[in-house]
Amino acid sequence: MKLSLRIPTTLNDIKLSQYKEFIEATKDNEDVDYINRKTISIFCNIDESLVGKMKKSDFNDALETIEKALEQKPKFVERFKMNGVEYGFIPKLDDITLDEQADIDTLLKDVKTFDKAAAVMYRPITVKKRDKYLIEDYKGEGNSLDVPLDIMLGAIDFFLTLQNDLLNYTLNYIGQEAVKDKKILQTLEQNGVGIKTITDLRKGISLNSMMSVS
Repeated sequence: MKLSLRIPTTLNDIKLSQYKEFIEATKDNEDVDYINRKTISIFCNIDESLVGKMKKSDFNDALETIEKALEQKPKFVERFKMNGVEYGFIPKLDDITLDEQADIDTLLKDVKTFDKAAAVMYRPITVKKRDKYLIEDYKGEGNSLDVPLDIMLGAIDFFLTLQNDLLNYTLNYIGQEAVKDKKILQTLEQNGVGIKTITDLRKGISLNSMMSVS
């Protein structure tokens, strides 16, 4: 059966909602045929009943194309437009609020809440001047943002890298100063929970394994 498919060739062609659906549908399932059928059905946005009617050669070609798209390394996207709205990443992570940090830490623990994490990291731009911009204040309303997959994965990698660098810097500083003041260690334990959480997440996230369809 000849089908007209829109086969994603890049991560930008895949919506976060499709990725979430794929992860949920295939978790704890090791049946390769089932996973491959779900790959075509979800990422090409066709009913699963039609997948079985495809020519085997077309099926294999589509599967290979999607797998190559999912293997791409995402790049960090600072600003993007979607549905007529321009969104910007939190402009200065040094100024991130406690609520933003806590919610991102929590929402990145589960793929099912990645869309909500995206809405925390990216918000509508309110002021823009050359390369500088401001975004809407964070209100913690639990909004969702169904961004292209490359934007989400790039943002996760960027955010976790910065947090990991901050942790390494903090630990190095602590190692030098702890002898002088033991209270520093107590402060780190009390206030460093967010940093530890996001660092643990970074250790648990492998973009290759997250995007594996085999």
